[in-house]
This record gives sequence, structure tokens and C-alpha cells, in this order.
Amino acid sequence: MTESSSASRTWSWQPTALLMLFLGPLLLALALYYGSDRWRPAGGTNHGILIAPPVVLPQLPPAVGAADQDSGDLRGRWTLVYVDTGNCETRCNEALYRGRQTREALGRNMERVERLYVHRGPAPPAETFVDPDGLRVMTSDEEEARALLAALPAELITGNDLLLVDPLGNLMMRFPLDGDPKGMLTDLKKLLKLSRIG
Repeated sequence: MTESSSASRTWSWQPTALLMLFLGPLLLALALYYGSDRWRPAGGTNHGILIAPPVVLPQLPPAVGAADQDSGDLRGRWTLVYVDTGNCETRCNEALYRGRQTREALGRNMERVERLYVHRGPAPPAETFVDPDGLRVMTSDEEEARALLAALPAELITGNDLLLVDPLGNLMMRFPLDGDPKGMLTDLKKLLKLSRIG
């Protein structure tokens, strides 16, 4: 009698121990995740700053001499936009160089990304923009550029960011020039991989 009651007591805690062995780590993880902000991972993995809600930008006409009607438009392709207020000096050249290098680093996907330079004021000398990769240049002398500048939030046209426009014409992310260029490349690669448009 004593032996059987001892055996039944031994048997009764074993399933509980096995259950805790498997469920214990899960319960601990849930308690840490929901019980404290210190243990919770950061909300996003993107390096750029999302613009919420996205800003719908006006449609632009095709670039002069474009082979197809979509070329140069902010719809149909991802577009890196840089807005400058000066004479395209150090900061501007850095932004244009970063945009070009990032686009080239996309390899076979580089054709899915366009680049647009918008200048607020008289156009800088033409030689500033000698670029074999087809940088599109617009100045505020053009009606389309004025419409584009009017649609952009004032804090985003200070020359401190590269702006990313999605293939539907929505301004959806910005990349501060003081950020890591590799982060911008990483974000673009992810977007192009996930995107079924552009």
C-alpha cells in the first residue's frame, strides 16, 4: 500500500515537470516581452525614416528626349529626390554622389530606381550635372518643379535628406545625409525585393 501510494505521488509530478520544461521558456519570454520595455526589440529594422502618412506628389511630364512616356515621371519607378537651395556645393555633391553610388550598387535592379535633383532658385552651371547615369535636373523656374516643391513638407526641402518616392508617386521615406549610406542601400534592396511594382 505504501509502495503504490509512493509510486503514484512520484508519477504525478513528472507530467508537470515535463510541461514546465517545454512551456517554461515560452512563458518567461512572454513575460519579459510584455512585462518590460527593456527587453522588447526595436519596432523597425529600416535605416531611413518613414514618412507617415505618405505625401502624394504631383505627376511630372516625361524627361525631354525620353524614349518612353514614363521616363522621368515619379510614377512607375522608385525615385531618389534631392532638393537643394544653394549652388550645389559640398552637401549637394555628397547627396548626388551618394544617390548615384547607391543606385549603381543595386546591380540588375538599378533600372528600377531613378534620380531627380530639384533646385530652388536659378539653375547652377550645366557642368555641375554631367552625369552618365541620367540624373534628371529641375529648377523652380519650371512649373512642374514649383508644383512638386509646393507638395513637399517644408522640413524636407532643407537639403539635409535624400527623399524616396515609391512607384505610385508617394513620398514615403527620407534618408538623412548624416546617416549611414549602407543603411540606405539595405533599405532599397529590401523594398525592391518586396515590391511588385516599379
